Amino acid sequence: MEIFEGKASVSSPLLSSRFYPETWEDFVGQDHLVGPQGAVRRLVASGRLPSMLFYGPPGTGKTALARLIAREVGGRFFGLNASLARPSDLKALLQQAVQVFHSTGKPAVVFVDEIHRFNRLHQELLLASTEAGQVVFIGSTVLNPYTTLSKALLSRVLVFEFHSLSEADLQTLLQRALARFFPNRRVVPEVIQRIARLANGDARRALNLLEALLLTVPEDREARTEDLERLVSRRLLRFDRAGDDHYDTVSAFIKSLRGTDPDAAIYYALRLLEAGEDPRFLFRRLLIFAAEDIGLADPRALQIAQAGAAAFEQVGRPEGDLILTEVVLYLATAPKSNTVLRTLQAARRAVQEEAWAEIPQHLRDTHYAGAKKLGRGKGYLYPHDHPEAARQQRYLPENLQHLRFFEPRSVGYEAQLKSTTEEVKE
Repeated sequence: MEIFEGKASVSSPLLSSRFYPETWEDFVGQDHLVGPQGAVRRLVASGRLPSMLFYGPPGTGKTALARLIAREVGGRFFGLNASLARPSDLKALLQQAVQVFHSTGKPAVVFVDEIHRFNRLHQELLLASTEAGQVVFIGSTVLNPYTTLSKALLSRVLVFEFHSLSEADLQTLLQRALARFFPNRRVVPEVIQRIARLANGDARRALNLLEALLLTVPEDREARTEDLERLVSRRLLRFDRAGDDHYDTVSAFIKSLRGTDPDAAIYYALRLLEAGEDPRFLFRRLLIFAAEDIGLADPRALQIAQAGAAAFEQVGRPEGDLILTEVVLYLATAPKSNTVLRTLQAARRAVQEEAWAEIPQHLRDTHYAGAKKLGRGKGYLYPHDHPEAARQQRYLPENLQHLRFFEPRSVGYEAQLKSTTEEVKE
């Protein structure tokens, strides 16, 4: 078994780089992949290993599983990290792997960590040897592969998603690391629990935090919670403005607002804010939401969102968080209607798809010489002079009279508008 990390192999002193599972039973978490009935474990046991792509948050075991697979299959294993390597390194690695195939008749395993770091053209260097069965490719990425990887490469691999580790998983991992690497050190149970929570599902972060803690505490006494608090007092939230975590949290935020769940809405708003999201982004989403999902059911919602955005600009954080919270709670509890959105879509379809419609003569401009001779404005009823008659005159073009764009619902202020529009239709 040979492992190459980039152009050169560099041993890291970090605990997370020394602590890898050696058997299936050693692996913590990802039971859907490595448990007794796990998909990857069964594939390895079958003896016919396909090319695979591991996708999920950092510190969830993607590299660890690739190493374990290499150990289990007992074949040649070549690996590199795309963040440290160049495309020429990948070419050289593939050449070595193909030579192994020609000399042994068995495909070598080629592992590319952070495969998304290579552009699509360079990713496709893997296609020929993978297609020919000369190598088994295993890739890993923290980004959604369906938006960042070559479609040609995706069609040749099985994609397996990794999930964040639970706090119980992380506590198990930390206890095992203590027993193996620090058998004589004492750590109070509350510290293990606190590290597991601070790590936010990331085993690498948990292990490195444990090691850093033990380096700062004298060996002759136990590590206590106050030692950990001096080292790190705040949970490091996972956040990537271009990644799934960002878009998934924003999606949950909007859907919670739409579902009239103020508790969930403010939770996701604060989760974004505390992780580093720009508050202006949140207010932009709130302004859109006020028009799209509340609309005329409560016309004040848009005004409150706009006022909140302006007030936040004046106040800033942290006091401005109160303003954001007030806006979120108001919008979350306001009556909901997507009538504005439906009306916009329906009217846009008519503009784009219906036959070109002539504007009725009585609605045309009369503010120029000769307009009267052309019949412009003839028959127009001024609403303030003839309110009832004005309702009965035609406004849409003749060929669009059958269309209805605005269909209000019986909710909030829209209920009043529904009554008015039904009177007009009658």
